[in-house]
Amino acid sequence: MAELNPALQFRDFLQALKNENDLVEITEEVDPCLELGAIMRKAYESRLPAPLFTNVKGASKDLFSMFGCPAGLRSEEFGDHGRIAHHLGLDPKTPIKDIIDFLLDCKKKKPIPPKVVSFAEAECKRHIIAEEDIHLEKLPTPLLHQSDGGKYLQTYGMWILQTPDKKWTNWSIARGMVANDKQITGLVIKPQHIRQIADAWAAVGKGDEIPFALCFGVPPAAILVSSMPIPAGQSESDYIGAILGEPVPVVKCETNDLMVPATSEMVLEGTLSLNNTFKEGPFGEMHGYVFDNQDHPCPLYTVKTMTYRDNAILPVSNPGVCTDETHTLIGSLVAAEAKQLAIDSNLPIIDAFVPYESQALWLVLKVDLKKLQELKNTPEEFSKMVGDLYFNNKVGFIIHEIVLVADDIDIFNFKEVFWAYVTRHTPVADQLNFDDVTSFPLAPFVSQSPRIKTMRGGKCVTNCIFKQEYVGKLDYVTCSFEKGYPKDLVNSINENWKKYGYK
Repeated sequence: MAELNPALQFRDFLQALKNENDLVEITEEVDPCLELGAIMRKAYESRLPAPLFTNVKGASKDLFSMFGCPAGLRSEEFGDHGRIAHHLGLDPKTPIKDIIDFLLDCKKKKPIPPKVVSFAEAECKRHIIAEEDIHLEKLPTPLLHQSDGGKYLQTYGMWILQTPDKKWTNWSIARGMVANDKQITGLVIKPQHIRQIADAWAAVGKGDEIPFALCFGVPPAAILVSSMPIPAGQSESDYIGAILGEPVPVVKCETNDLMVPATSEMVLEGTLSLNNTFKEGPFGEMHGYVFDNQDHPCPLYTVKTMTYRDNAILPVSNPGVCTDETHTLIGSLVAAEAKQLAIDSNLPIIDAFVPYESQALWLVLKVDLKKLQELKNTPEEFSKMVGDLYFNNKVGFIIHEIVLVADDIDIFNFKEVFWAYVTRHTPVADQLNFDDVTSFPLAPFVSQSPRIKTMRGGKCVTNCIFKQEYVGKLDYVTCSFEKGYPKDLVNSINENWKKYGYK
């Protein structure tokens, strides 16, 4: 049997999960109207195996089965971050800290551009539907949450857009709702790269005829990297090649010059119009709410051709209360870029993480106290330095609170982070506000307040490092089992645990 390559091949990714008892094939008919979404939410919140829906009500033979919870957390048996590790071709038991460091190490590798393959080699070209025969409203597109404003076909697919001069090709994730039989609408907002490229087309007078492709079931490494806030102008495809150690096979679209992953399950292609809009939303987003009457006019994508492979599978993400892809991918990948920014800026930061429990609104930075003391900053000066750096960078766009903790805290353990948060800062006094930076419009406290009109401020840096630690050592003992007793005693108790009568 050929060795699986789950980072490159979506079908291999599914097989790897199946081999680890982390996939449940649901053959009972499931209604895409709420039932499918509800099953996914239960699987996410209970860390159950990922569901593969092979009998979706209203589906045809090839269009389509659905796969849910592609990057949700799972039980510890095969690694709680195993699905994310498989996206990168790593051992499934790789912890999230090592996953973040792996991504940063890959930045040092030589980029590997994609390779063009023939139509005959491209699985996504097995079936081709022309514009006149496209009927998006007949597809079994899921209604994922009560009160969603429509059916969202695009929750875990990858948009591909390219600047008019073809110097920058962007692969990214942004939600997409079926507007009518031929069109999809979705968020195209600043400062996201998809908007930057769209604006480049508008600048040359072609804001209503922007070529796009929307690809589903792409290489898992590609969908992961498309969530990363990498710098503008850098093409994700080359970085993905560095991660894989080989080029991503791509094939030309039918109606434009864009190149799409050849192994994709489905590809929709056509043109985006910035001026032709449709009411999009509301939608249950990454922070766990659906607010009534929160629709917005958004640009329309007109689908002119659809290509797909035999027995196509649509990957689906159903955002909500943690933990789902909007936390495990977006949050973790923001953390990776945040750590890189700290390295590039010579900040005394050991690690960075976006805790899932924060719904991707916090960035926690673990500070090297020795190096911090060498800076001779006051807490206020250091907080300002950090806030100025992150809140004026794309990395900090979705973040509203940066939490600084000392190097005795495991920032990948939310219990420790929260303990430090509630015991090591004085509310208000140890928080530095930033009122002239861009707000994140999807944050509920922004979207549901007058701040949505200005899109400014509402961000802060919270200093959870004791003031004494900025100038020297502060002696204290942490009153916990692991940290509050001699190491030899801890090891002895662990070895004798069953003797005490515990299982």
